[in-house]
Amino acid sequence: MRTLLVLLTSIISTSASAGALDDARTLGAPMQSVERAIQLSRGKEFSRKDVLAVFDISQPSGNRRFYLIDLKNDRTVAHYAAHGKSNGSNLKATKFRGFRSDHDMVPLGPLRTAAADASVVSHYRTISDKYTGQVWNGLNSSRLEGVASYNSYINSVPGVVWVIHPNWYVSAGYRKNNPGALGRSLGCITLDPEVNNAIVNRLGNGALIYVTVGNDPVERYL
Repeated sequence: MRTLLVLLTSIISTSASAGALDDARTLGAPMQSVERAIQLSRGKEFSRKDVLAVFDISQPSGNRRFYLIDLKNDRTVAHYAAHGKSNGSNLKATKFRGFRSDHDMVPLGPLRTAAADASVVSHYRTISDKYTGQVWNGLNSSRLEGVASYNSYINSVPGVVWVIHPNWYVSAGYRKNNPGALGRSLGCITLDPEVNNAIVNRLGNGALIYVTVGNDPVERYL
């Protein structure tokens, strides 16, 4: 009876997210990592169960490779996101090992969104596009926390905070002047200011962002 109940729960859960999975597959998401992330998002570490994101830093930066998976509305949308400057060139990340000691790399694995402190919020509140001059005000950001043994270091590095935030080097203006490439962060996950608030607000406090290298298990890069 217990086995049947677990099977039925799994079938219902899969059915409820079928549209989101179909969207993710069509958009080019790494599906093994997506399914792994959905399973992880059900853990007690994450208070948000209705939404998560998968960031595939193995793809060229010119791809929409940040997948916002909305389980409540059963859909997935892909967005631009920049990787860290030590991960590789503007065009493509090529370095994934060593992220635990190099703070300019995006940490791999399961990260949890948390409230940003005042200094973080104010730093990214207004962004000006250096190509077009467009200014975005009232932008939001969220501090990131590592929830695995191998990425929890980001919770306690003196003077360093990992954040999901907007910046001009992911904007449409930058992309137009640098075809196929974004700029690079200092290890944070960086978004297009135009869509930043919609993403950050949707993920809220306590959602999973799973940073992955295609479908590879993260353990390969430890």
